[in-house]
Amino acid sequence: MVNEELIKKRKKIIDELGGLPEPKIQNKEWLYLLKEETRNSILVEGYFISEKELKEVLSGNKPMTRTEEEAFNYFRTASFIYGLAYENYKQNEFMFGIPLIRQINKSLGYKGEFRKVKIKIAGAKFNPPDTYIEDWLRIFIKFIKNIKENFNKLAASHAFFEEIHPFEDGNGRTGRIILNYILISKGYPLVIIKGDDKSKQLYYKSLEELDLQIKDIFEKFKSKKPEEKEILKRLNNIHSKILPNLILEGLRESMDRIIIGIYQEKGAKLEPVSKLLEEIGYSSKSSRQLIKRGKIIAIKVKNKWMSTKEIIQKLL
Repeated sequence: MVNEELIKKRKKIIDELGGLPEPKIQNKEWLYLLKEETRNSILVEGYFISEKELKEVLSGNKPMTRTEEEAFNYFRTASFIYGLAYENYKQNEFMFGIPLIRQINKSLGYKGEFRKVKIKIAGAKFNPPDTYIEDWLRIFIKFIKNIKENFNKLAASHAFFEEIHPFEDGNGRTGRIILNYILISKGYPLVIIKGDDKSKQLYYKSLEELDLQIKDIFEKFKSKKPEEKEILKRLNNIHSKILPNLILEGLRESMDRIIIGIYQEKGAKLEPVSKLLEEIGYSSKSSRQLIKRGKIIAIKVKNKWMSTKEIIQKLL
């Protein structure tokens, strides 16, 4: 399990290297992350696309199936929105509001209009609000503008958006893009919420853990205007374990890829982690445990953990 302190140390390394690189497809590490996020985010919703198929879709060489269209829309939307987030980061500002939320949903291929009908979230222990959707979203916006670099509150904000469920369709994908918009705006790379069955069930469980803590708020304001002060107080007091850990682990993988990519551009060579650890007096058998704990900056290449001499000792 990766702790928050190790993520902040990685952030310091990125800052010392000149800051987060611009999220553009010409950067091979960002392109990899954007592709993987696209494939996994739509997989959470039940759409599977292989790496090869996604590459063909992005090349625009053939008509698209429904799944391919979902992937194309997600990749295109995420690329544009993360570019905006990067400008927030460079300007040390945070521009966010209802128009952007609606545009994300619309760019994903949906209406971008807030629902006017009742809706039931599969597996949820409560019903989302039927009225005052924009008022709920304004509270959500105010909450995220004050979370700073608190990963527990970041997790709460993501669950809160999904609980509001403002659109008829596309709420999951919209919410995950918003989550990464927040992170990139603060100088972190994106998080990939993995879509395989085991990871998806853990993700849903993490949302349920948060649902249970604030479901009575939705019941209390079921048919009346939500009270900002009371709801913000409840959101600020939420404590969760699963989703913050998923975010931290996702950040570890993305940050390691970004850091190693920067060093490779400077001429550093990738070598097996076990070999590099032996050279500095560690047992090669300890590499797996050190990586699991987030003490080693490394990436997996063809099922082998790799790093560079320049960064192997950075967090030890």
